[in-house]
Amino acid sequence: MALTAEKTSIVASFVPASVREAVEATSSVPEGAGIVEVRLDRFDEAPDLRAIRQAFGGVALMATARSIAEGGGFTGGAEERRRLLREAVDAGFDWIDVEFRSGLDLLRELPTDRVILSFHDVNGIPPDLAGLLLAMEATRAAHVKIVATAKDSRDALTLLRLQKERGGGRLSCFGMGEAGIATRALAPYLGARLAFGALRAGEVTAPGQLPAADLSEIYGVSRPRRVESLFSILGGVVSHSLSPAIHNACFEAYGIPSLYVPFALRSLREEFRPLVPALDDLGVPLRGASVTVPFKEEAALEATPAEKGAVNTLLRKGGAFSSANTDRTAIVSFLPPPSPGGRALVLGAGGTARAALEALRSAGWPAAVFSRTASRTRDLAADTGATCLESLDPSRRWDVLFNATPLGMKEEDPLPCPAAMLAPGVLLIDAPYRPGGTALARAARRAGAAVRDGFDLLLAQAALQVTLFSGRGATVDELRSRLPERIRRPFEVK
Repeated sequence: MALTAEKTSIVASFVPASVREAVEATSSVPEGAGIVEVRLDRFDEAPDLRAIRQAFGGVALMATARSIAEGGGFTGGAEERRRLLREAVDAGFDWIDVEFRSGLDLLRELPTDRVILSFHDVNGIPPDLAGLLLAMEATRAAHVKIVATAKDSRDALTLLRLQKERGGGRLSCFGMGEAGIATRALAPYLGARLAFGALRAGEVTAPGQLPAADLSEIYGVSRPRRVESLFSILGGVVSHSLSPAIHNACFEAYGIPSLYVPFALRSLREEFRPLVPALDDLGVPLRGASVTVPFKEEAALEATPAEKGAVNTLLRKGGAFSSANTDRTAIVSFLPPPSPGGRALVLGAGGTARAALEALRSAGWPAAVFSRTASRTRDLAADTGATCLESLDPSRRWDVLFNATPLGMKEEDPLPCPAAMLAPGVLLIDAPYRPGGTALARAARRAGAAVRDGFDLLLAQAALQVTLFSGRGATVDELRSRLPERIRRPFEVK
């Protein structure tokens, strides 16, 4: 049976520091957001709640003052918090968020049909979730919200099971943290009435929070989108990934009732096999997955038959998963014909480095490999027929440089190789991607090198994955055009 999240209200949250900042935020409310949560945690002045209410016009407003212990930033005392929330009611705010552990007395003072009763655990999963929920449901609050910190997919599944058991009622249950991202996308399809997202991208009010615009545009929350199965990206860090935007846009364009969700894992070997039947039980069977760092080599062992190497795609066929590596094919498409005496260098020793070396070998390029972990570098070189480098010589010329390290995903990351290795006539293929481009890609362009960055590589391999997932062909240009402009534009750096 198909699931939908059209009855879920998206709550767009933000933490203004002043009344002026709060008022200016009226222009940032994303389409699809039914409620705006004004966090009163960090005001550096007495908030004029009536002015804020008036500025937002007919938009439904929620007032919240959450302490540091509860995952917020409110440093005032209990009486100050009660006063603020009572003032919000008087100012015409539609909803008041009350913390279960410290605000039950407020339920006697506030209209309960406007109260969202919340519980937040910043340390992990509470030991007695069922008992906690019963105690919260015993109140007359209009909504009950349980938010706990998920440390791996098993924690995420614990929260999703509770949400399914009480789906369609007053409960909204989801996780914080990287591993909680999957719950924020899936809980609405299991009956959560509220889904919280950041009003503005990059300004989260809780760890792992998605932009409110993504909840609507990418994950179909509050829209009549049908979901019968799942695809996923499996990785250690998934919050930066554009793959959900790419694949969900394709599923919708093709009318396929599938949802693509990020799952952060600690260990693919330990978590993948339990994850599959658990999602079956939730009514959202996993049909396929993209695999990213650091699990591409572990994923090869989950395929039937298991293989040595690296894969970035798993496809379910009956009770087993087959594998593919669309990275390798995409990399080959970027490579020019090998020149006489030309050589390529791969930086890194993980699954992406293995795919790059295999692609170079199949295209006829002699290649070397270097990484900071000498033992892994030697093993990879032996497996792929590459030359193992013990150090980097800045003066040595390489025709192709492939950065398969994660260096570049953060702005403060150092370059993975000396800048002197970047020069006209060099082709840099840079696997990491970030808005504005990585420091390595920017340095290469300044030096006159040709660059195929991580955004190019992502789209090229995703076009192949789309065909595997959907049975429909897709071009890179089609994938690019289906991305919302707000997502696409920061990565289109040349």
